[in-house]
Amino acid sequence: MKSTHALVPVIGSAIAIIAVSVDFWDASKAPILTALSVIGAGVLVRLARGLPFTNVDQFQVDEARRIAAAIKQSIRTLRALIFIIIFTMVSLVLAKGLVLTLAARWPDWANIIGMAASGAIGLLLSYILIRVTAVIQGDVGLVDLQAEFFVRAVERKQAERFDKSQSGPEVPALENPKGYGKIVQ
Repeated sequence: MKSTHALVPVIGSAIAIIAVSVDFWDASKAPILTALSVIGAGVLVRLARGLPFTNVDQFQVDEARRIAAAIKQSIRTLRALIFIIIFTMVSLVLAKGLVLTLAARWPDWANIIGMAASGAIGLLLSYILIRVTAVIQGDVGLVDLQAEFFVRAVERKQAERFDKSQSGPEVPALENPKGYGKIVQ
């Protein structure tokens, strides 16, 4: 995990604590839930992609291992992201009611409870946004890796064809027909 992946959500949380109320999150939950649904759908589509190779003959073992490891890492990241998206959606739906319930129980802490809830939502939303950009960057890196291995595979195939054409079938030595050069009268 990069430091920006931790720093940006903390900054988002701090801004939410200072500038955003739970009432704002409650009023904005419909468009935020819609956006999170679209992001979640994209993550699910990406998860369903699986291992996008049908011709394994073009790869060498080390290339296949590298690509498989990269795809496994990407899928694990996506799995964590979809769970965080679902948790964030539930948090948005329940935040206002939970804050009102807790504030009624501990009225002296009502302001702090509201700020904590707002900060948590800001943290989750910021984390989702930074992770989505990381997923996009990871997919670009995966495509770069695939392209590199694809070019290597084509180069190997072309080298094999060239070697095969150079060695080709042996041409038998030319032989004169039987009786060639014999004087005919």
